[in-house]
Amino acid sequence: MSGLETMRPVRLLGLRYVAVGIFCALVAIALLIVVLGHRPANVISAPGKVVSVPTKAIPVAEVSGKNWRYELNFPLHNPSTVRRLIQCESKGLNISRADSNGHVYLGVLQFNGATWNEMEQRFNFHGDPRNPPDAIHMADMMISSGLIEHWGCARSDSQNS
Repeated sequence: MSGLETMRPVRLLGLRYVAVGIFCALVAIALLIVVLGHRPANVISAPGKVVSVPTKAIPVAEVSGKNWRYELNFPLHNPSTVRRLIQCESKGLNISRADSNGHVYLGVLQFNGATWNEMEQRFNFHGDPRNPPDAIHMADMMISSGLIEHWGCARSDSQNS
């Protein structure tokens, strides 16, 4: 046997180790991507509720009241009005409830389905009234457009002034 014949299996064995190492590295990278992609969202909590905020969101604005707070990833143009409406409509609780006529009102700003659908078309903004940042964004656009009368709390505030 010559020296070349004894070295050939060692070279093949070395290539196998390299191939297995590359395969393991690729699997580890794929698992890391899956784990990072499915991380839990940052959570802002307030008494009685948990609000998920996407992990990529950088808070730009905040609206808060007694025992509640929402961080937003968009500028808020009417923070004091939105705060008063949330406090009056739901006290910051993300709830759904029906009135005596059976109309259902959703989320921290108590949108009904018809108003929400109409405003989605008007502002070309699609979201969910049960998601506080979506509801706050929609309300802010409505207030800026002079549509505050859609909230009973706003009407009773102006009558009391």
